[in-house]
Amino acid sequence: MVKMNKELKDFLRPYWYSYNRAIISLKQLLVKPLKFLPYSSIDIGPPKGFHKSTLDWIDSLDPEIKQKSSYREIYPPHEICRIAPKTLEGQTIHWKFTREYNHQFSTTFVAEIPQGRVIFEAGFIIATDDKILADVSVEHRRTIQGHTLFSLWKLPPVYQITGKAVMLSTKGSDVYFHWMFEVLPRLELLRCSGIDFNDIDTFIFSTYHLPFQLETLKILEIPQPKIVTNRDRYHIQAEELIVPSWTGIPGHMPHWACDFLRRSFLTNACGKSLEPSPRIYISRAQCRHRQVCNEARVTEVLEKLGFKTVILESMSVVEQALLFSGAEVVVAPHGAGLSNLVFCQPGTKVIEFFSPNYVETHYWALSNQMELDYYYLIGKGKKPPEYKDPHWIWDDISIEIELLLKLTNIAGIN
Repeated sequence: MVKMNKELKDFLRPYWYSYNRAIISLKQLLVKPLKFLPYSSIDIGPPKGFHKSTLDWIDSLDPEIKQKSSYREIYPPHEICRIAPKTLEGQTIHWKFTREYNHQFSTTFVAEIPQGRVIFEAGFIIATDDKILADVSVEHRRTIQGHTLFSLWKLPPVYQITGKAVMLSTKGSDVYFHWMFEVLPRLELLRCSGIDFNDIDTFIFSTYHLPFQLETLKILEIPQPKIVTNRDRYHIQAEELIVPSWTGIPGHMPHWACDFLRRSFLTNACGKSLEPSPRIYISRAQCRHRQVCNEARVTEVLEKLGFKTVILESMSVVEQALLFSGAEVVVAPHGAGLSNLVFCQPGTKVIEFFSPNYVETHYWALSNQMELDYYYLIGKGKKPPEYKDPHWIWDDISIEIELLLKLTNIAGIN
């Protein structure tokens, strides 16, 4: 029965996206007249429009309001060239990797927005002129013109915050990867901008309840009484809203963010001890999806090569940092645990498992930044046509043992 439900879900998924887009478009058409009413979207209707960038908004301000606002560039745009991943001999590198051999990082910045608003867990930003700031209000798989906010006839009630508030809210921040690379580095942007954390009255997060969230914010000395979550306060307006930009397109982590995480958590690990494990296999046995179907056989083979099987859910962030820092080889199915590659030493070998229907380049990109020796292996199953991305994140992975042994041999793991 479960299998039938999964097959039905897989079949219906593309139709669901089309249906959802159609509904959003219809709602936008129906509420569009409300944008022309002489009222703010705080009272009724959607926001009045958008600015393509926060800098565009700053440039459009009247001098009086401009004096109360600010925009500080932290890191300029720059391009990087990546080393190709390695896989089985004779196999063509998956197209998802080849299209990312060169990547352009955008400008990172910190902006101060008087009476700025944050809405929903994703942390969409509405400026003083009732327009969305597009570069800090990114919505997955939607253009700014198709933004969900433009389809709402009434926004949630506003929760007012006095003083200075920092927006650190990001959709998916209850996932370790998103928290580590899309939330925490924004605190580093604040520090680089010269803002004193003691002067901040409120830190706005999407969520703040998971062990890794509590641990990392304690290490970074963010006072718990100053934390507000917008999971239950969907619409927040701050007297002075401070907005650090995205650290980069999700899945593309800049080098400065990696350095920040290493400084913050490896340095904190000094004096702590952990039994060294040069070769580790990261199991997803406690996860709801993307497990390795034949994991017992995989671990049996890897144990003969000196691997230790590890379940990261039982470890603190500092313990994970220590574990990966001491690893010489890491093997794992695609998953958030590989975020800890940021703590590895240069030259560490990495083998990542994928389902044919879900290949992502996040950890290859991270391996490039950390100068790791990266390999990947795609499991059994029918492969989608080239340049088609089913994006079935829940797909389990079945590994062909013969191919795994060939790849470990290629990587010099024997």
